[in-house]
Parts: sequence; structure tokens; C-alpha cells
Amino acid sequence: MAEKLKAKPKGPWTPEEIARNERANQAQVARDRARGVSANLEETVALTRFANRFAEAFKDARRA
Repeated sequence: MAEKLKAKPKGPWTPEEIARNERANQAQVARDRARGVSANLEETVALTRFANRFAEAFKDARRA
């Protein structure tokens, strides 16, 4: 049987969690900056096209 997952803690973030999240954000910004504007824009366009196709495919389901 699957191991029971621990419940996520509720309440405000701890200082350690805030610092870890800030480091992760800074690392993501650095990776995006290193990839360059063109690569980031191409990815954004591809994700937008996918989202539009996805929404179009399920437009009838949203109305139900």
C-alpha cells in the first residue's frame, strides 16, 4: 500500500522556507537570464499556443 503522505504545514512560512524560496527564485532568474530573451520568448509562445489548443479542446466541457 502507498505510504501515507505527511500533511502540509499550515500557517506562515518559517524564515528558512522564505530563504529557500528566495534562493530558488534567484536561481531561476539566473537560468532564464543565461538562456537569453529569444529562448524565453519562444518558450512563452509555445506554452501560450498549447494553452489555447487545450482550452479549445475542452471548451464544451467548461459549458456543461
